[in-house]
Amino acid sequence: MPAVVDHEARRRAVAEVTADLIAKAGIEAVTVREVAQAAGYSTAIVSHYFASKVELLFYTYRATVLRAHRRMEAALAAGGLRAYLAALLPLNDEQRRDWLVWFAFWTMAIAEQRLSEEQQQRSRQVTNRFTALLRDRGLDDAAAKEGARRLLITIYGVASQAFFDPETWPAETQLTLLDADLAALGVT
Repeated sequence: MPAVVDHEARRRAVAEVTADLIAKAGIEAVTVREVAQAAGYSTAIVSHYFASKVELLFYTYRATVLRAHRRMEAALAAGGLRAYLAALLPLNDEQRRDWLVWFAFWTMAIAEQRLSEEQQQRSRQVTNRFTALLRDRGLDDAAAKEGARRLLITIYGVASQAFFDPETWPAETQLTLLDADLAALGVT
């Protein structure tokens, strides 16, 4: 009897390997051959699940977004707004890896319309979620929208600086800036 294969689990496993490769060597280093070798699969298996490198990278991007979303929602339930936002900052290895995937994806999105549209949609979703959370903490609609934009820009800016100047942007510094933004908005 043939072995039963969970195809979605295999796709997720390939995406995890792809994310690791992006984090270690950059998006240029990601090839079907490299992914297959790192995953312990043949190139035919990887090609079966992903018709192109762009499709593989797109799936990997979405998988990191979903993982971050789950991590953030769990942090919100356990620790509130600050914990939710901190779960997005590059404070640990997992979160730094997610940012490396996102940075790589954003670079590709400059030239790929489909990827650009995906990034635009994700940014709007994050901004809308931040806005809703700020409304829940008593800000009016206009203040919540402006605060959400401010927090998004802070997080994107901190993430980029933390990669290029990690000695100046350790976790404590990142969290201090986040706390200052939350205090300026009058929320915790």
